[in-house]
Amino acid sequence: MNTNMANCRRNLSAAHPYVYVSYEINSNYGYIAVIDPVQDTIVKRIRVGSRPGPMCMDPAEEKLFVVNTDSDSVTIIDTNTLKVLNSVHIGNSLYRSYPNAIFAAPKGDKIYVGHSGDSSVTIIDSVTNEVIKQVEMVPPGIGIPFAFAGNKNSSYVYVARTFADLARDRVVAIGIDDDIAHPYGEDIELNFEPTSNPLAVHPDGHTQVTLGYNGMLTYFDGDAIGESSTSSLLANTVSGVYTDDKRLFCTMREDRNYLKGIKNLSIDKYGIITYESFVDFPSYKGQDKIRLSRKQLYMGVTIQPTDFHTGGVQIVDLSEGYRDLVTLPVVGDLAFYSDTKAYVGELNTVRPIDVATFTVLPAIQIGRENITVKNLISGYSTQS
Repeated sequence: MNTNMANCRRNLSAAHPYVYVSYEINSNYGYIAVIDPVQDTIVKRIRVGSRPGPMCMDPAEEKLFVVNTDSDSVTIIDTNTLKVLNSVHIGNSLYRSYPNAIFAAPKGDKIYVGHSGDSSVTIIDSVTNEVIKQVEMVPPGIGIPFAFAGNKNSSYVYVARTFADLARDRVVAIGIDDDIAHPYGEDIELNFEPTSNPLAVHPDGHTQVTLGYNGMLTYFDGDAIGESSTSSLLANTVSGVYTDDKRLFCTMREDRNYLKGIKNLSIDKYGIITYESFVDFPSYKGQDKIRLSRKQLYMGVTIQPTDFHTGGVQIVDLSEGYRDLVTLPVVGDLAFYSDTKAYVGELNTVRPIDVATFTVLPAIQIGRENITVKNLISGYSTQS
């Protein structure tokens, strides 16, 4: 590591990591750009596999895991030295796996990788950096696993699967201890938006919420999976996040111009659904990604252009209730660094935003011609 990079690293605490950007050149060569959020400069570029995209960090934020879809692999990077530790092959030599989603369990030292090629999930040991096993979904061979969620108080990692040809989607819970796939809620019709994560978990770990045209709540208690029930409160939702103080915020279908906020929405072991309060608050059509800042002081929702020529990021102050739209010409992935800045992917740049003042800062050039920015991450998340 050079001196400038080492000095930058000393300016960052464990609670304020770098911002990592996956990108590709000529739709072939994959890289990770490492951004120092103090100076908003790229401190290193790391070569990874072909068509890199989704990333995750382990809960201690000591390793970065990068999905390389066209290489059927996951690159593992040490976040302290910024060196590649290993490249793990996903799938086998008989067929392509096309990994498309990745998630680190909140406990258990396991990384979960979804395959679009064979509809399976590979589990990687985050300590040894080696594959533990491949888990077949139920039913096997169909339904692409595309999104994950978890909770430190739950014994499962939850997987959303999309069945494009059947127009009816599914969810599966994988036991963290036994690596067994358990389908649930199979009698409820679910329809997901495959570009958004429909899974959220209540802070107590007992309630798993599955969003969609028909929202579903399921009770989990240790190794027991309870009944699933629908709720009209979740109708037409797409994606959502739970805050530590038990508020669930949901994005809506493309034609809705509001967000949903529900306090302490949960289900008990008898299938009874309760909540403390419910509110719709103004937003914009074209809602896409939803993210929380580090200390959950702010929430960001990316807005794709629909009624307007430009989209942007709606920043919501979760303590004051104030919200505003920061307009941007191009809106890609979204990541928060601390509670001071958000970063938005553009075509070949990354755009920092001062969260407190809703100010757009100068773009960080990732590359020029033939560069495509894919995904952004900064810190651990309980969702893929």
